[in-house]
Amino acid sequence: MHCLVVKLSVVRAREVNRVIEVHGGEHARTVGSHKRYRVSGNNTTASTAVPQHPGDIPPGTLRKIQKDLEPALGRKWLL
Repeated sequence: MHCLVVKLSVVRAREVNRVIEVHGGEHARTVGSHKRYRVSGNNTTASTAVPQHPGDIPPGTLRKIQKDLEPALGRKWLL
């Protein structure tokens, strides 16, 4: 499993996209400045939106992305 951050600190959207894709996520579509990802696993499908704004993604947004994909990837998959 790839480690993105020890504690959910600020990271770039590019890094989050890469980790989701490494875990089997597929880019479903782009809506405005957000990429929608779909991930299948644990007999379920989960989806989330990753903002593609310049700069870092705030910790609260990272927690939401992690929580959205938890049903398919398991707990603490982003760590």
